[in-house]
Amino acid sequence: MDVVSEATNSNGEHTSSRRSIRRFYGALLFVIAGLLIFVLPLEWGHYTLAINDARPLVSWMANFNADTSLYLFWLLALPFFWLFKLHLIDPQGSVTVKVESWLQRGRYRLRDNEPRDRWSGRIMMSCVGLAGLLVSLWMGLQFGDLPPAFHDEYSYLFQAETYLQGRLSNPRFEPAPELFDQMHILNDSPGHFVSRYFPGTGLWMTPFVALGIVYTGYAIAQAIVCMLMFGIARDLGGNGVGLLTGLLCAVFPGIVVFSNLLLSHHPCLLGLGVFIWSYHRYAMSHQHRYAILAGIGLGFAMWCRPMTAFGIALPFAIHFLVRQWREFKSLKQLSSHVAAMGGPILIALVLLLPYNLATTGSTFVTPYQEYTQLHTPRHVYGFYNGDRGDRWITEQAALGNELPIIEHYDNWAENLTPSLAWTNVISRLLMTGQMTIGILPALAAVLFFCSIGHRDESLWWLIGAAALSLHIVHIPYWYDGIMHWHYVFESAPLVALMFARTLQLVAYNGRILNHHWLGIWWAGLAGIGLMIACTTIEPFWQSTAATGFSEVKFARRQHQELNQILKQNIKEPAVVFMKTDPENLHIDFILNSPTLDDSVLRAHWMPDKYPVEELEKLFPDRNLYHIDLKTGVIQYLRNTVETR
Repeated sequence: MDVVSEATNSNGEHTSSRRSIRRFYGALLFVIAGLLIFVLPLEWGHYTLAINDARPLVSWMANFNADTSLYLFWLLALPFFWLFKLHLIDPQGSVTVKVESWLQRGRYRLRDNEPRDRWSGRIMMSCVGLAGLLVSLWMGLQFGDLPPAFHDEYSYLFQAETYLQGRLSNPRFEPAPELFDQMHILNDSPGHFVSRYFPGTGLWMTPFVALGIVYTGYAIAQAIVCMLMFGIARDLGGNGVGLLTGLLCAVFPGIVVFSNLLLSHHPCLLGLGVFIWSYHRYAMSHQHRYAILAGIGLGFAMWCRPMTAFGIALPFAIHFLVRQWREFKSLKQLSSHVAAMGGPILIALVLLLPYNLATTGSTFVTPYQEYTQLHTPRHVYGFYNGDRGDRWITEQAALGNELPIIEHYDNWAENLTPSLAWTNVISRLLMTGQMTIGILPALAAVLFFCSIGHRDESLWWLIGAAALSLHIVHIPYWYDGIMHWHYVFESAPLVALMFARTLQLVAYNGRILNHHWLGIWWAGLAGIGLMIACTTIEPFWQSTAATGFSEVKFARRQHQELNQILKQNIKEPAVVFMKTDPENLHIDFILNSPTLDDSVLRAHWMPDKYPVEELEKLFPDRNLYHIDLKTGVIQYLRNTVETR
């Protein structure tokens, strides 16, 4: 480790310098000060209210803060852990020495000097992957057979179903295309009925959609992500850090909940995991195969979430360029490294050009860009998005272009000011903590990691820099995200990496400096965080997992209820024309397959433009129904008999 040398002197004792010891103690004091600054103001108010209340215990319980109250007791217990010297096991015993040695083994730089233990690495990786798979599947069982929740998920399903047809785009219903307008689906020009999103997520989903096990596909992605994070952590910190990182990723509530959402995050994490793992190996070995694999991983991540991929990759790109500059020997050598790393990324970008052409009709306009310009201009990236979106609408109107704006969705966007951006940053940071290991443990990990986390392995700093970069690149967006954090979701595994690394440093150096219970205290931070995240204890707190689960289940149930209403009242084949509920505009129920050949099609109710007589001509072979989504009343349009 950095602070205390792993080498021993002639007496078999670990060597250290006063400077390194001061650095370790300074990092600890920095962390403790940071935690107290966060905890004390909140808990001071908490206890002041309790003391001044006629029933102090009731007041204390009613105002219990899950993010700080337990941690105050844990911070108060720190001096006892610091001073406690009792050894439960012999620190110099053969078992202790072997376990500690094994925990430190497995780092990529040192493998040539260590006993071969490939099988232990494979077994650990398999166990971590199995844990990730089982926890994700268990969460999925809690949802039962409920349909997806968010309209983004249905757009990705639409994308995968399109690919299953062997094409990139679909013909639309030309006689009346606007009847089948769907959220996050382009439907504005002939031959372009297609998801707005980039193709990577749909590619991942396609085989699982074909097999009818799409959620299992995401559980498998979760397992692979856990294994990749294990591999990254083991390469940098050894077996112990790898195992802890992988298991944390398997149980973090935010990651588990999102592994049951058909969104782009887990496919993106697959690409990013391959990228980070491969880049570290390339940086340590200079082998071109790892550079190529890193480029492939980043290219796929760009096909899923381009801004996320850019944010995570930016520190690695800077590291790569600086390293090429410092190690420059010849133009040939430089070209080979740049081609190995950049070639796959360039290919991924070039392949998007024909994809754009097939989906939008323009080589250099992505479906995402076109959808934003046409339907949600106020959702544009950058500050003062609302003002810029309004100007765009006005400019287009002056040119005679009446944009098909989705009014309720577009007006939902707030105008991003510096004040709102700051609020979003705080919200995303707090929710990143809550959705992972807890705010206080995450804060402790980040503070300690920034102090000395990278000292004996410089590549560690890229992990922290990537997390910071991801948060920074999303500052200029008005929405803080699904569950207040999904734009920075990919920082969650990085939190696991940082916490595992800091626990390694605290436990190892604390034991060498004869404060061996300090590691137990540090691990207790994670224990408290995961207890709060995964369990509900009334009246003190509801678990983070339960909160996220409830939010998703609520939306899923709404879709399920409508499905049941249609199933019970509709005679197939049919078209159901839906009148939206003005009080529930964030859930879109116009959901169809890309081929528009479902036994029951869902369409917009537009009586001014398409009266019933016109609808009968458009759909002569289908029964026609109207449903008011607010009241649930269904009418058969040919004789208006109420069938609720």
